[in-house]
Amino acid sequence: MHVNPLEKLVAPIVRLFALFGGYAILGVAVFVSLEVILRRTVGISLQGADEFGGYALAAAAAFGFSYTLMLRGHTRIELVTERLPRRIAGFFDMAAMLAIAAMALFLAWRGLAVMQESIEFQSLSGTPSQTKLWVPQAVWLTGLIVFALYAVAAALHACWLAVTGNPALAKWYGAKTLEEEVLEEKQSVAQRATMQEDKP
Repeated sequence: MHVNPLEKLVAPIVRLFALFGGYAILGVAVFVSLEVILRRTVGISLQGADEFGGYALAAAAAFGFSYTLMLRGHTRIELVTERLPRRIAGFFDMAAMLAIAAMALFLAWRGLAVMQESIEFQSLSGTPSQTKLWVPQAVWLTGLIVFALYAVAAALHACWLAVTGNPALAKWYGAKTLEEEVLEEKQSVAQRATMQEDKP
């Protein structure tokens, strides 16, 4: 089975970013849980749980965009396109990738403008921690830039596949078919079963 060469190239960095996002959410969950327990038991509040939780969730979302794109997980409505001839459906797949790339570039551009403004005005958070806002914004912007770079590369690759009439366009950049989703779920169930069997 042929694998998308672009996916092979970017998969390590995209997975690393996704792991970072996942651990950030896990850290938020632990931090908030600790805050609730301490408030209930000894009346102590950890300052910044809401603030730093918000930063972590924003960064996790930005870092997860690329991984979602790699898995073809962004929402697509294929009710019409799955009934179209392959060539015409390929045009819509290409258009969808171009739209994602345009949105990713816009997000990165606006994210950079927000961070530059925070640096220029030396903006601080309106909380007791007085966090320099450009610091969490820089982490968030890194995720947006990686997403933009990957989305543009994927859009260019999709355009090349569309122009050359390569049928891999649908498999690599089209919406997932029902059969693909069922197969993925079966593989996931099989993996979980194997992990259960391997446990002592």
